[in-house]
Amino acid sequence: MKMLSEIKKIVIWCATIYGIGMIIFLTFKNPFIFPNPNTILRIMAEQVQDKDFYISILYTLTRVMSAVLCSFIGGIFLASISQLCSRASSWIETSILTIRTIPNITLLIVLLFWLDREQSIFWVLFLVLFPIVYQNCHDQFLEIDQTWKPLFVLYPQSNFYKLKNVYLPLGRSALLSSFLSIVALGFKVGVMAEILSQVSLGIGKKMQYAKLNVDLASVLAWTIWLLLIVNIVVFLIRKGVQWIQKQTL
Repeated sequence: MKMLSEIKKIVIWCATIYGIGMIIFLTFKNPFIFPNPNTILRIMAEQVQDKDFYISILYTLTRVMSAVLCSFIGGIFLASISQLCSRASSWIETSILTIRTIPNITLLIVLLFWLDREQSIFWVLFLVLFPIVYQNCHDQFLEIDQTWKPLFVLYPQSNFYKLKNVYLPLGRSALLSSFLSIVALGFKVGVMAEILSQVSLGIGKKMQYAKLNVDLASVLAWTIWLLLIVNIVVFLIRKGVQWIQKQTL
């Protein structure tokens, strides 16, 4: 029953987007401003029959998810260090703030001077995503610490014990929320980095090629595919987490 409800929501959402697109197309009647939604659907149908379509998705998916996983682990690690060592906390906070202040495009341009295209994309993604995980985890750890502070006063424990048995278990929901948020952001930043770094394969390359050919319909088709991929990945992660939780009960 729940699955049917989800399918119904997806159908309604798709029909709404199609209707809005058709209204915009009929308003301007200029495919260079906004293409016919039927043209976009036709291009998408043609793309799924092309081998390069799946190769491009695989390359982008690999780049983004590898950076997401490393960012997730790195963010949790630094948040844990900050919680365990108060002396390191201020230095980490300052470094994170500095990284978050630098524009994404500046990071990519500078990294392209130092590294090759693939490495530049990875490090841009990492430097954009891991501060988000760090901040969410750090804030969650502080909140847990304030809540459990009276108990820690009565029953003192080492910082490592509190991290392993209190902070991480109780902060599980915040960690999952952080992971899901950086997955969605990772695809957006990753495709942008692919376009600017001019990689040979990936969704960004396909979108750049469509832009050079003034093919707005193909750009929108790839954008729709990207939205679908992000939603599928997030859905699978949620289901995977639910399955793991059931197995551990």
